[in-house]
Amino acid sequence: MNTTRILITTLTVILTSASAALAATVNFDVPALILNQSVNGQGGWTVQDSFGNSGGLFDEKVVDVGGNRVWRISNAVTATSYSNQPFSQTAPVVAGETGAGLYNNYGNNHLSPNSPPLSSATAASPYFYGAWDFKSATGAAQSGISMAISPSAKQSTLRESFVQIVDPGAGGFNVNFFDTTGTGFNFTSLATGLSYSDWHTLEMFIEFVDGIGPGAAGFEAGNDIVRILIDGALVHTGTTWESFFYNVNDAGIPAPSARAVDSLLFRQSGTAVPGNAGGGLYFDNIIVSNAIFAAAIQTPEPSTFALAAIGLMGIARRRRRMMA
Repeated sequence: MNTTRILITTLTVILTSASAALAATVNFDVPALILNQSVNGQGGWTVQDSFGNSGGLFDEKVVDVGGNRVWRISNAVTATSYSNQPFSQTAPVVAGETGAGLYNNYGNNHLSPNSPPLSSATAASPYFYGAWDFKSATGAAQSGISMAISPSAKQSTLRESFVQIVDPGAGGFNVNFFDTTGTGFNFTSLATGLSYSDWHTLEMFIEFVDGIGPGAAGFEAGNDIVRILIDGALVHTGTTWESFFYNVNDAGIPAPSARAVDSLLFRQSGTAVPGNAGGGLYFDNIIVSNAIFAAAIQTPEPSTFALAAIGLMGIARRRRRMMA
């Protein structure tokens, strides 16, 4: 058996096993999800904080497009808040560095927040995988569209990474990424000119590594690993926001402020564009998981198999999309 066939066979076993463990997937084509209503409370999603505040604030709902159910959201309404913004279903296991806490503002009675925030759970896996398909809801340019998507603690103000989808008003979507060095934020352009009318798959794989990265105090780069893929191609390897939180002891959380994550935050902030109401972005096949890459990384050649598994997942998702 040649090397290529060995690789393909091994990856098939990995992905088949991972798929069986992948419970935290929402593709919106589930009869239990109600069309033409907010995603809040459906499929494990929330669009309100843990005290029930601000549900229904945003221009978003589950819709049917040619027999395929998707989630639509625009920036016709925006907010500076975090915990009452759209949050996906949670991953099977809380992810983070050893001992990292899932910090949020849940009070014991869910009526008044803890101050400072407390940890509701401790990380049980160093791996977090988030993925989603997206396209324009109108198939054309919509100036001002900007969506920030971040691994976060569910219904929390605390996030650990940041991918941004932007419509500059012509020529297609731009996708950007921000990570940190010390207390500063680093901007990276991941893609430009992505088609408005085609579906695109964005995948984020985070490996949380214990400790802090190299660099002088206040200028650490972080040692967590974030890999971003667009349409099956690895476009960037960076890090999380751990160096920022390590140096900025905000929200009353004790240093070194190791934070855990369990969901994706789809945040609409910035300047609202009321004219985009009813349009915006379509999202589908939203996955949050720990299982896919926990399995892949444990193979004899971790980096090779992990990245190949990521690429094959993207290919499989695109094939399903083309057949839909």
